[in-house]
Amino acid sequence: MTVLAAWLDSSVPELEQSIVRRAMRDIGIVEMPPGSNRSPTIDEYVGAVGSPVGSRWCAAAVAAWWRDCGAGVPGIDGGSCNAWKAWAERERSWSNEPYPGSAVVYGRNGVAVHIGVIVRVSPVLLSVEGNTSIAGDFDADGLAVALKRVDVARVLGYIAPRE
Repeated sequence: MTVLAAWLDSSVPELEQSIVRRAMRDIGIVEMPPGSNRSPTIDEYVGAVGSPVGSRWCAAAVAAWWRDCGAGVPGIDGGSCNAWKAWAERERSWSNEPYPGSAVVYGRNGVAVHIGVIVRVSPVLLSVEGNTSIAGDFDADGLAVALKRVDVARVLGYIAPRE
């Protein structure tokens, strides 16, 4: 049994489990060079959602992880955190409760500025986030995919994945 499997309760649906595993596989991807919003993988992720190369890429990473696992993603502007929020509200998948595999949307003044994937709910709320800092501080434009403690004071809400 892997450590990751021990994190996931057997009651977590398979789709959500696969999203958690997929997101965690990307931990350690970094921008090359730092601060460029670029790498071969990052360029692939932003291209898949139609964003320009060099764009902020947290939402593009979440789209890649969800899409790879068979979950639906916004059909238009999947590289935008605000597009994710609007899409989730239309699809009625917006929630105030985090679950493994759900997207966590951070914001300021109701505007979505960053997104990641919840990988653990208890005893500590953890996410995997792209385009973030490696250290603990919140960063909506960092340089890596990292495992982070969710900054609940900045959370706007969560998005439940659906096939």
